[in-house]
This record gives sequence, structure tokens and C-alpha cells, in this order.
Amino acid sequence: GTQFLPRKFKIAVTVPTDNSVDILTNDIGVVVVSDDKGEPQGFNIYVGGGMGRTHRLESTFPRLAEPLGYVPKEDILYAIKAIVVTQRENGRRDDRKYSRMKYLISSWGIEKFRNVVEQYYGKKFEPFCELPEWEFKSFLGWHEQGDGGLFCGLHVDNGRIKGTMKKTLREVIEKYNLNVRITANQNLILCDIHHSWRRPITTMLAQGGLLQPKFVDPLNITAMACPALPMCPLAITEAERGIPDILKRIRAVFEKVGLKYNDSIVIRATGCPNGCARPYMAELGLVGDGPNSYQIWLGGTPNQSTLAMCFLNKVKLQELEKVLEPLFYHWRRSRKAKESFGEFTNRLGFEKLQEWVDKWEGVPASLGKFSLRLFAGKETYQALDKLAKLQNKTAHQLAIEVIRNYVAAQQKD
Repeated sequence: GTQFLPRKFKIAVTVPTDNSVDILTNDIGVVVVSDDKGEPQGFNIYVGGGMGRTHRLESTFPRLAEPLGYVPKEDILYAIKAIVVTQRENGRRDDRKYSRMKYLISSWGIEKFRNVVEQYYGKKFEPFCELPEWEFKSFLGWHEQGDGGLFCGLHVDNGRIKGTMKKTLREVIEKYNLNVRITANQNLILCDIHHSWRRPITTMLAQGGLLQPKFVDPLNITAMACPALPMCPLAITEAERGIPDILKRIRAVFEKVGLKYNDSIVIRATGCPNGCARPYMAELGLVGDGPNSYQIWLGGTPNQSTLAMCFLNKVKLQELEKVLEPLFYHWRRSRKAKESFGEFTNRLGFEKLQEWVDKWEGVPASLGKFSLRLFAGKETYQALDKLAKLQNKTAHQLAIEVIRNYVAAQQKD
């Protein structure tokens, strides 16, 4: 009915610099503005973000939220209510594909939208307060909580907890009566931990496979996928079940082209174009467009402040390396100092990237690669290689994983 909003409505709240919530992908983004003493004085408000789109329908699109204005802290609820009422009264109800607030703002323009909201709000919005540059903050690992206690952020691949990991997590939470937070990046935060509990909790978590972030592949730390098949009826292809193997293959490409272990990029995958894992903000977004087939989106940035664009359509899963090898190779060779993969692809442009992909003949033979054969005997290497193939990994990947897990299990802190 007309007393309800036309579609779902997402709101995120954060503080300056902290973009762990993908603030620009929400219908409303609220940023706390504080004085020099850290006391909240008011709020910057963004409006009009959203990820969903439909394949082959260019009138649907992902969109970044844009600044609406600043309000003093005592007015924040009135301002939010005015925005919600504007969407309720004017958002489209005839076609749900266009019912999100981003389409209303795209149609009207931000100035008209602001004017209408101000009529409900009863006053003018103040100018947007200047903010520092956004950063992605994972909050993984151990941190001071601010009240004398600690919190511990746990990386969970695609948010899926099962088996020993699930059992261990339950034991830790029940034994220490911990509060738990779920993050916007499919991870968990254990809260209200006494300092004396840190060591035993760390040991229990490591034994259950919940490792500290320094022992997790950097590609996995920022990667994300939606549930897709078999959970979602809208899914066209795999995402959550497929991304573990995709990440291993990308790690192998990194090694092949000579990229370092910490040369990470933001990778997100979805089984359809609705964008639940926010692939349109990733440096490398994989959006399902057919069985075992993906669109490749490039150009997002590590701090999730830039919208990616579609680079290629209908790339078969088994042919990903043909596209990614030349892109990663030239990124390693031609990037500027501290230039992320997303910034690099934006600077070079899709025409140049396409030329590299079309003319790619493989990694030059002169590019050396670290070989385990130099450090392991023949029989040891052959046994390791055999085990790695059973797990669909390279011998190098398995060796690094074994070393990382061993160190994690032995750590005392």
C-alpha cells in the first residue's frame, strides 16, 4: 500500500575516514561530524546509492550516493524522516525495477530532490562539511574497544561458518559470554573481551581454523560473494561456492606474472546482476551473466569510493586467466608508485586494456618464478605437488598455506 515504501531502503552510519560499510551504496548514508574533542555536532547526509541492475537493460544501473547536506545532531531524525517521506510519496510503484530511491534522484536531479526534502524537513540543509578521504577498515584482529576491553575481528570466507569453525566459535562465545557483531563484509567481531582472555581465545580460534588476519591470504581478506546457487532463485551462476577456487586461480596468476603476496585487490562476485555483494564497487567484479559465465567489471578502488564499469561480457569461467593475466602483468610493470589495480585500470582506459587482452601471448619466458625445487628434495616436492593437485592448488600455494597454518597454530599471542 501507499503507506509503505515502494522498495527496500538501506541506511548506513559511519564516522569520517571509515568506509567499512560501503557508505556510498546506500539509499541514505549518515556520517557523524564531531568537534576537536570528539563530541558529535551533526551529520553529513548522502542519498541515492544502490547496486541493483538488470542485464541488457541500460535504464537500470548501479549508482553512488551523493551529498545532500549537513544537519545539526538534534535534527537528524527529522531530516531522515523527510527523505523517507519524499521517497514514499514520489518513488515509482508501477515497475519495481525502478522503485529504488536512486532512480527518483537520477530522474529529478539532486537539486530538485533536496528542495522537496526541505519542504518536509521544514528548513534548508546546511553546506556539506568537508571530510577526509575514505579508507576501507576491516577491523580484523585484536583492537582496544575504548572502554578498557578488547574486541577481535574474525575473517570468515563469504560469511559461511560450518564444521569445526562453527563449533569452536560457539564454544568461545558461550564460555566467555561474548557479544557478537556482524560486519558489512561478511565477517564477525567478538566484543567485550577482557585482556586476560586474549591468549586462550586466540589459541582456541586458531585451532578451530579462525586465523588472525596476518595468516589469511590478502586476496581473501577483501573478497566477498553472494550466496547465489543453490540458495538464491535469482542466481544465474555460482558465486559463494565458486569464489574460493577463483581466488586460488587469481593467486596463481599473481605468482605467474611476478606480483608480490601483498599486492592485493578487491574482488567481489555475484551470481546475478542484482549486486548483493556490491561487485560494482570492486577493483575486479565478477557478475554472473550465464551458466559458468561472468561480466567483468573494473575500476573500483580499495576504499570503495569509485564505481566500476563493465569491461567484458560473457567471459567463461574457464577462460578467466586469458583476461586477467595480461591485466595483472601490465599492472605490475606499468603502475605508478602505490597505484592500486582499480586506479591503474581507470588511468589506462578500457581501450588500452582490451588491446592488451587481444594481443596477449603469455607471460614472457624471462620472467622468473620462485621454485620450491630449490628448497625441497625431489621426493618431497613430488609428494607436495601430488597433494596440491588433489586440492586444485599449486605446490607453491599449498606450501605457503601449510607454513601459514603451522605458524598460526604455534603462535602464543
